[in-house]
Amino acid sequence: MSYATFLLKKVIKSKLFIISVSIIVIIIIACLAFNLRNQNDQTLASNSGRQITFDTQQINRSASDKTKANQDDIRLIKKDRRMNHRVQNLAKTKKWRAAYQSQIKYNNWQLPAASNDKVIDRTLVNFLMSETYRCHYLFKLNLPEQSRTSPTTGISFSIFVDQVISSVLIPLLLIFNFGLLYTKRFGHNIDKDNLLPMSTQNNMIQSISTGYAVAILFVIIAIITSFLTSSIISGIGNWRYPIAFFTPKFPFNIYISQGSLVFPILVLRILSTCFIVTCIYFIATLTKQVLPTILIGTLALIGTSLVTPFLKPLAKAGQFLPTSYFNGANVVSGQLAHQTRNIQFSYPHGIVTLLAWTIAFIAAAYIVLRVRQRYHSTGLIANSYKK
Repeated sequence: MSYATFLLKKVIKSKLFIISVSIIVIIIIACLAFNLRNQNDQTLASNSGRQITFDTQQINRSASDKTKANQDDIRLIKKDRRMNHRVQNLAKTKKWRAAYQSQIKYNNWQLPAASNDKVIDRTLVNFLMSETYRCHYLFKLNLPEQSRTSPTTGISFSIFVDQVISSVLIPLLLIFNFGLLYTKRFGHNIDKDNLLPMSTQNNMIQSISTGYAVAILFVIIAIITSFLTSSIISGIGNWRYPIAFFTPKFPFNIYISQGSLVFPILVLRILSTCFIVTCIYFIATLTKQVLPTILIGTLALIGTSLVTPFLKPLAKAGQFLPTSYFNGANVVSGQLAHQTRNIQFSYPHGIVTLLAWTIAFIAAAYIVLRVRQRYHSTGLIANSYKK
């Protein structure tokens, strides 16, 4: 049995691994339950319903004012309410093409009003443009609508899980699992792996490759759990269903096929998990202790990943940090580049950055281990001469 196989069995049989897998499955199922509960939020029907309620309140509030200007405003509000009633009724009866057409008509009616105000609400204009783009896309493919914020079909929910859960949960579980595994070799200031009949290079390759295997296993478990559970309940979904895409060419997000993002997201997820394993291996070789390894790993990896969009220094130079690419869905969809106003956050740049940092940490860990081995060998020779 090879050393890599021994380590792999050791990890899989550990209680921490079983707990980690259970956490992944439970959180994904809980997230799906939450999405199923809110699957009607942020849809044509729900948005129209909220606008109808708002219009009705406006009419009731202004009913006592009989001035001509106010009555003209009420007529416009009533027209707005009628148009929203039509969109809502068509969406509820699942007459999708007609519903999308009515929403496009309503948006086009709203756009001149939003643009001709004394103070132009750019946010509203961009939202209407984006919504019109989305409705055109759905109308062309004649696809049933699902919630923007709470998708439940197989493909859409899997992307949602990668964006909301996997980008934090999987790195955190890897830090704990391999912070524990990679520091077990050090005890009483002795590197037990030096006693094994193998070279430092071979030992390191087998240790890190075991980590890669387990990391990819976590990714596969997350994908299978999210895809199967959501597909069984809500169906697989359509590969061409639109997903928001941010581009510097437009001030609003457009929509593209969600299927076109699946492979790039998967590539970034695998590369980022492999980088995390390598980074934890390097930290473990330096600290040789569990708690410092986990603490440093959590702060350096998870902390940096979460704050990058919000700290200007990181937002400007964050394209060179591997932690910026933990959320593959945000990177591939252009959302991170849009948030930070840094177009360097991209899929190709993410691949290069993750690979470069992974190789750098492998080299650094190898140097540390070689220096220690030489120091250990020199000490043994000196002791033998003394004797």
